[in-house]
This record gives sequence, C-alpha cells and structure tokens, in this order.
Amino acid sequence: MFPAQKGWVMFLVRNITWERIHLNIDAEIDAELRAMPNLRYFLANRLGEVKTELRKVGDDGAVITLTLNVTNSGINRCIGNGTYKIYAAADETPIAAATFDGAAETLASFGRNFHYLSNKGVYTVAFMVDEYSKEPELQVLCYNAQVSTYTDKKVPGAVTTPEKKPTPLFIRKFKAKKQKTITRLYRFTYNWSRFFRSKKKKHILFLSEKSETLALNMEAIYRRMKERGLDKEFYIDFSLRNTEEIVYSKRSSAKMIAKIGKADIIIVDDHIPFFNNFLLKEDVVLIQVWHAGAGFKGVGYSRWGHYGCPGIFSAHRQYTYCISGSKEINHFFSEQFGILDEQIIPTGMPRMDQYLDPQVREEATARIREQYPATVGRRVILFAPTYRGQSRHNAYYPYELIDFEGLYRYAEKHDAVVLFKMHPWVPGEVPIEERFADRFISVNSYPNINELFYITDLLITDYSSGMYEFLLMNKPMLFFPFDKNQYSVSRGFHRDYDSNVPGKICYTFREILDALENEDFEFEKVGSMLKQYFDNVDTHNCDRVIDWLIMGDMPSEYTEALRKKREEVAAVRSIVFPIEEPDDEDGGESDAMNSAADHKRRV
Repeated sequence: MFPAQKGWVMFLVRNITWERIHLNIDAEIDAELRAMPNLRYFLANRLGEVKTELRKVGDDGAVITLTLNVTNSGINRCIGNGTYKIYAAADETPIAAATFDGAAETLASFGRNFHYLSNKGVYTVAFMVDEYSKEPELQVLCYNAQVSTYTDKKVPGAVTTPEKKPTPLFIRKFKAKKQKTITRLYRFTYNWSRFFRSKKKKHILFLSEKSETLALNMEAIYRRMKERGLDKEFYIDFSLRNTEEIVYSKRSSAKMIAKIGKADIIIVDDHIPFFNNFLLKEDVVLIQVWHAGAGFKGVGYSRWGHYGCPGIFSAHRQYTYCISGSKEINHFFSEQFGILDEQIIPTGMPRMDQYLDPQVREEATARIREQYPATVGRRVILFAPTYRGQSRHNAYYPYELIDFEGLYRYAEKHDAVVLFKMHPWVPGEVPIEERFADRFISVNSYPNINELFYITDLLITDYSSGMYEFLLMNKPMLFFPFDKNQYSVSRGFHRDYDSNVPGKICYTFREILDALENEDFEFEKVGSMLKQYFDNVDTHNCDRVIDWLIMGDMPSEYTEALRKKREEVAAVRSIVFPIEEPDDEDGGESDAMNSAADHKRRV
C-alpha cells in the first residue's frame, strides 16, 4: 500500500493470458485514473523498487491491455526471483496497484511453468492476492529453480536396479570438481590470450561450433572483406568445429578459447553452446548473422517451455548485434535471443548479395541445367520441406503423405519436372520409383538450395525459412503444413502461420494437386510480404554488415535508438516507489538467479 494514498482508484484486472513468453493483462480502469497525465505501468517489488515497465498495447475505452516479456526485463535478463505488484503511476508517482476480485482458483490457473534445458530447470510465474493489503492487490510471483548437481540424500523407499544404479556420490563430486578445474583453466586461457594479444590491428574471429566450413553468411562477409582489402587492416582468424557430430579434445577447445580471447569482434551464424556458461569481456563485439532468416520455427526464447530450449541465461544474451532483413521483422529476432529490439540491425542477409548477382544467377542456371537436363524446357516444381523430429539424430520426413502417383500424372499432363530437396538432416534418399524417374529427381546432393530457386517455377514447402529467399524470385509458392497444430505445439511458432505465408496453404496432398491443376497459388501475397521482409533488395548487404557493425560506422538512427532505449531502461529501474516495507523478511525482490549465475560464469 501507499502510505499517503487516500481512497481507492480502480485498477481492476479482468483477465490474464499468455502469448508464448509474453504476459498479457486486461484491466479495467476508472475515469479518474484515465485522466491522469503521463500514465504508465510498472512492475515493482515489495520494497517499491521498479524492475521493468509494462507496455500498453490495447485500449477499447473500457479495458486496457498491458504486456510484459518475462524473459527480458530490459537488461536482457528474466524478471528476477521475487514478489511483485503492478502499479499505475503518473509522472513516476504511484496512483494505484492492480487488484483482482475473482476466485482464487481462477487466479491460480493463470500461472505458467517454463521448463528449460531439457527439463533441468523451471521458471515459474504465479499469481495470488496480497492478503495483508486493504484492497485485493494482485501479486506476481517469479521464481527460478534448477536441478542440483548432486545430493547426498537417499530417497526413502527408492528402488534401484542393477541396470540403473545411481552414480556414487564421491564420483559425482569428483566430476564436479574436475569440471570446475577445467572451467578455471579455460578462463585463465581466455584472460591470458586477451591480455597478451597484439593491439596493432583489431582481431576478427569467424566462429562456428556447428560446421567445419564457413556458413553462407559468414563466407559472404569474409569474401567481401577480402575484395575490399580489409584482410590487411584486420587480423582475421577462424575457429570452425562441428561439435554436434565430432568429439574434440580439450586441447582443441583450449585453442578455440585462445582465439576467442584475442578477438575484438566475433562473428557467429548459429548457437555457440560454449557461451552459455562463459562471459565475454564487455569490450568484445559479438555479431550474430543468423543463418535461418525469420522462419516460423520457434528458436531460443520464442520456444521457452519446450524441450531443449535455453536456460535463464544463454549464449544468445551476449550478442551485441544481430542482423535482420527489415525493421518490420526485428522483433522476431529480439524475442528469440532475449535481447532488445534496438540490438537488431536491418542490414539484410549477406548471402543475398551473391544470390541476387545477375552473373552468378546466369552461371548457376547453366550449371544446373547441364547437371539436370530433364529440367530444360519444362516447368520446374521444387518440393523442399523442413524435417520432422527433434534433432538431426531422429530427423525424418513422412513420405507416405505424398501422392507420388497423382503428382506424376500432373507432371506428365503439364510437361513438368519435380525436384525433391529434403532437409540435410533427413537421412537416405527420396523413395522415387523407377517408373517416375523421368520426371521426379532427387537433388539432395546439390549443395546450395538457393541456386535451385533460379530454375524453379513453383516452390512447395512448409515451415522452411527458404521461403524468404524464394520471395526474391517473385514466383508462386504452395504450403503443405499437414501437421501445423502438432508442429506449433512441439516446436512453437513465434507468429501466426496462416497470415504470414506468401502463398496458398494446403493441408492435404489432394489440396496440393487441386491447387496445381487450378493454378490457385494466392500469388498476390508475394508482393506484400516481399516489402515486409526486405528493406533493401540489392547486392550491398555484406557492405552494410561490414561498414555498420565491423567498421563501426552505423547510421545514427540505430545507434541513437539503442542509446535511448538503454537510458530509458536505466531510468525505469532507478525508480523507487514510497511503499511501506513489509513486515516479513522475504518481501524484497532478489536478482540472485541473475547475479549469482553471472558471478559463477565470470569465475
């Protein structure tokens, strides 16, 4: 309660909903509150310390809608452990606390548990009413819990079998101590390498833990840097490993860490697990040139609560910048990586430079026609869906859903050829019968799907990010999301699927064949979505990444936006409301889960 508050201004919560990691609160406010100047809404702990601001995203004259991303309080961290209330404030002066007068059972149903790191931890958001306030003020409880490394307590009545004997405690302690020693050695290697690095030129490191070769975006940036002679102005180094399939020695890891220590700028195109528990120095610029564009599949914190999603802190939180194709899709990336919208810079995708180069297109087209002569003079349909399954180890595609017979009859009738390009994780070859071989071709061995887009007249896909590159070809698409509901539950979508695909959606293969026969592709969607996803359709994406992010010559609109946002966050977190201190000892919010975790990583 506010000690000086007279009377009660209505700020009554009517409903609480969730959209992935976004907490949405519908509240009814009275005329007196509405008339307040500069009205804002804050989340503060029981000592009155403001931790973040809720955005107002709706107002129908009777009910307002507030929203809050629980994974990012403005400092690229989750809302810390603690008990909070939501306050309406005018000119940073608290006017009213949100109240709730519904049943306790209803309030309990609004809570969410976000399991993470393959169920090794859970972040909980719960709601209850403050029993000690004069009005039924709403409390928001946030708590992070992780599984202990080991315990010396035996569970009463536990039954063990010879096949599943628990690891002895002394072995678990030994392993934990060994891991601590290795971590300290890695930190020492990093600090030593950083201290003694040459400072004559800036060091740039292209880093990957997913592949031993440069991915397309990184390759495009490096090639352009060499063309501009920047390999003479910078020390450029590479650390390329495939840790998902190859077990590397501790020596290899030490070499990688030494290279990281020397780097002033690190360029990555995928998740780097090592950075989950290893903090970089604050003067290091970490640039994420994400390989997949803005696909539908949930990534990072967009799929928080799903199996295998990141923890409270992850490598994504350390990005200085991430690139995108347009300002309009920046929020997709910031949500995924748990960082600020203003850290997403719309440079465009580097790999698009070569893709849109007329000479490259001409040469690639000739090369493909020569390799696959059946495509010459025929309509080309490319079937290129993503995989099903949780990872590369169990990836598959349900070929039984494809009506090969019906598709072949269509291809014969319209003199078409169908190319099948499956996701690289899907093992084996496409089951094409010999009788279909004159019009069905597996192109799995062709290395670059973007080049196949040059000769493709129609793309059939589902959730693949390749649809965005294909947009640039200004050609029709069909979508075959037969498992949309199941896929959205298991993988998570970070935006509505139906209204965000540039083509007709078909849920059965019969619908695919009908759309082909009737030329019903809803092609009008392509033009509007092209403008949404690409601010620039040119061959200067690499130059923008190099000039803006590597050379540091970023347009002022982006630097000022980021500076202003950080100042706003700092100002909000400096607010302390004059609230009576609680009688109990645990009323104050604790950022222990953030500060302790950061301290542990720094050690």
